[in-house]
Amino acid sequence: MQTDAELAQSIPSQSGTRAGARAAPRWPVLPLRLVLALAFGSLGLVSTLALALLVHAQATARLEVEVGAQLDELTSHMARTLDQGMFERWRDVQVVATLDTLREPDAPLPAKRAVLERLQTTYPAYSILLLTDAAGRIVATSNGLLEGADVSARDYFLAGRERPFAGDVHDARLLAKVLPPVNGEPLRLVDLAAPVRAPDGTLVGVVAAHLDWAWARDAAAAFERTLTRQRAGTEILLLSRDGVVLHGPPDLLKRTLPQETLAGARRLGADGAGPRIGPWPDGASAYLFATEPTRGFRDYPGLGWTVVARVDAARALAPVRELSTAIAVSGLAVALAGAALAWWLAGRLARPLDAVCAQAERLGRGAPLAVLPPTLVREIRDTGRALDAAARELRQRETGRRLLVDELNHRVKNTLATVQSFAFQSFRGLDGAGARQREAFEGRLLALSAAHNILTRENWAGAGLHAVIEEVLRPFQAGGPRFALSGPDLRLPPRVALALGMVLHELCTNAAKHGALSLPEGRVAFGWRTEPAENGAHRLHLVWRETGGPPVVPPARRGFGSRLIERGLAAELGGHARIDFPPEGVVCEIFSSVEAA
Repeated sequence: MQTDAELAQSIPSQSGTRAGARAAPRWPVLPLRLVLALAFGSLGLVSTLALALLVHAQATARLEVEVGAQLDELTSHMARTLDQGMFERWRDVQVVATLDTLREPDAPLPAKRAVLERLQTTYPAYSILLLTDAAGRIVATSNGLLEGADVSARDYFLAGRERPFAGDVHDARLLAKVLPPVNGEPLRLVDLAAPVRAPDGTLVGVVAAHLDWAWARDAAAAFERTLTRQRAGTEILLLSRDGVVLHGPPDLLKRTLPQETLAGARRLGADGAGPRIGPWPDGASAYLFATEPTRGFRDYPGLGWTVVARVDAARALAPVRELSTAIAVSGLAVALAGAALAWWLAGRLARPLDAVCAQAERLGRGAPLAVLPPTLVREIRDTGRALDAAARELRQRETGRRLLVDELNHRVKNTLATVQSFAFQSFRGLDGAGARQREAFEGRLLALSAAHNILTRENWAGAGLHAVIEEVLRPFQAGGPRFALSGPDLRLPPRVALALGMVLHELCTNAAKHGALSLPEGRVAFGWRTEPAENGAHRLHLVWRETGGPPVVPPARRGFGSRLIERGLAAELGGHARIDFPPEGVVCEIFSSVEAA
């Protein structure tokens, strides 16, 4: 059994719960203006980011190729310059070796010195020019130094006896002791030599030139200055045949570059050739660089040097980053402008849509439709016309339905009046038990008629639970309030409203004859509530409890009213009912499965 306090709890109506469940959106519902503004803004932003990424990728690739081509051209020019410069010195030494002054063993020593001195004056990058005899002892020099020294073990003498010779860069040994360093740097030399033969072909000595390495370094610096005006931060490195850095940044000078520095970097050319980009051991960032070996010139074989031109990739590609940033900022401004424009356009579009929504709401309430404002959007105009047509159709259907309902109500009332007349004529003259049966039958007809009256007022669309209860209980309210009602108002389908009206009539009739309503102090507590059911519907739980009446004695058999409640009407309610007879008063519980009206 449920207590009165439990039955008095306020529970949301069944129809409200179901409507709320249907209306709960899966996604947040946003205004049209916000949706369009977000859509246009997001589209502009995504398009801008995609464009910025595309431009960044393509511009980076093109600029890498462009910078790489500049570096490649620079290294090629630098390598040719070095080869041609060394070729001229190579030729100078060979030309001097063919002069008669040096070929004649008996030529005076001052004359030989004068020849060497004139060559050094012509090209001051020579640190010293010298002439040895066939045994390797220095006979004459361009500046008078080291004459008489023995150089028979030096490479340039050994190789110069047979053919013209060019030796790679090395630190000065003898000259470092007699010549001061230039700019505080140790003297480094490149050796050139050629055999000197007498007119009869006999070897009479070797002419050699020690070329100061500074000439190649100065040439690289001149190239750097020229390119820096076009590409700031460009550096030129010269590598020996073994990969030792002869000229370049201080952190790399005299270091041997790892093989993967030049060979393992990514090539920029489409055919896998050309400049590269990759890391270097002296920096954290990548470098764009190009390499070009010295291949010699004419009969000069070259020293196997490699010219490298490099530039910091981040610095070289800075214009691309600036361009991408400018595109992103401009695109963001365009996206914001597009969002603002979409906000304004959506406002212009939302007003007629709001008018259409209001029109549909009025159509749902059955209220007269308003005149929609003119709009340039064809779909909105067509929707308004469709709503007008729907309103006309609904009015026609409503008129027909009202005619049918009125006709049905009229016939039902006539039928009930006819049945009541038949009952009165059939039971006329009866007394005792027959008269009581007639009264019970007439009461049931009146209860059924009262429920029909309520449904008629509601056009048979349903009835309120409070209205059904008040209509049935009205005849039994004589002598003051006898009933304590508790529970929410519900909209009941017509079938449930009729059945519940009959059940309440039977309970009231029984209480008036034998129960709480038969005594002035008797009272009835009638409460109800809704409970969710498993199938998505709701269960209506009603409790009728009598108090203050005569002591209840359970009946020996079930009367017609009890059978009507427990079997017939309970089935109509889609549930079941149970009547108990405790001494303090009758208790009836009714469970009904109902749908919202």
